[in-house]
Amino acid sequence: MIYLLLSILSSALLIILFKLFDRFEVKTSHAIVINYWIAAFLSFGLDDSGLHIAKAINQPWFFSALILGSLFIVSFNVIGVSTIKIGISVTSVANKMSLIIPVLFSILFINDELNAIKIAGIFIALVAVYFTTRKDDERVIDKKYAAYPLIVFLFSGFIDSFFKYNEVYTLGENGLKPFLSWIFLTAGAIGLVTLILDKINQKQLPNSKAWVAGFILGIPNYFSIYFLLKAISIPNIEGSVIFPVNNMAIVAVTALSGIFIFKEKMSKVNLYGILLCIIAIGMIAFSEEMMFLF
Repeated sequence: MIYLLLSILSSALLIILFKLFDRFEVKTSHAIVINYWIAAFLSFGLDDSGLHIAKAINQPWFFSALILGSLFIVSFNVIGVSTIKIGISVTSVANKMSLIIPVLFSILFINDELNAIKIAGIFIALVAVYFTTRKDDERVIDKKYAAYPLIVFLFSGFIDSFFKYNEVYTLGENGLKPFLSWIFLTAGAIGLVTLILDKINQKQLPNSKAWVAGFILGIPNYFSIYFLLKAISIPNIEGSVIFPVNNMAIVAVTALSGIFIFKEKMSKVNLYGILLCIIAIGMIAFSEEMMFLF
């Protein structure tokens, strides 16, 4: 489970960094583009196979990597718009509740086992996400942005499910690192096009803060996905366990970091949500062992 723990910590660090970006007035969209190039360079640097386009095109995972790279940068921007226009709480709930999609995918198409404890744990997980991210926010929602949380939910769930699909059917023994390399390279290339368009439209280009932030962000971004894929590839650990535990632990860790690092105030409902996260993680992770108690 060390890979899962490292993925959780890397993902939580990403969210903490985004909070710091806001504090230091970093233009997040610029940092995101730079981060993908840093992640791509890191990925290719750690992969002995190098950048061989002709070889990569013939791999069964190549077009999946292009799709995921495109979805990465699109989903980041959708999450950004949803956070600004709808609110961080609603967006966070939509993002994390998407765990139900890869769970259903793993059960229906990968033949993961399902039992009463796991079902109860998943239900508690969904309630926990809502409680942990709930804020008293009376903002008026612009109707033209009302679909954005649903898009976040669908994109996030599809990306996780597609990762599981490729881990099972296309990556093989040595495909993980080049697969990630092309995902990040695709996302970076699309992001570069947006920066060029910004330049044409006389908009601001990345400043020194964005370059530093993007460089720092790219490292945990790469490892959050690398370790997650390593975790879901471990034999005898089901995707219907990995994805909920991963999401719930990220929710709990980032919520606690908000309390202890950023001194955020949390309501009793938020604290109950963190407690439910921990309970849900235990129920899902050890559902088979707990079934023997009944």
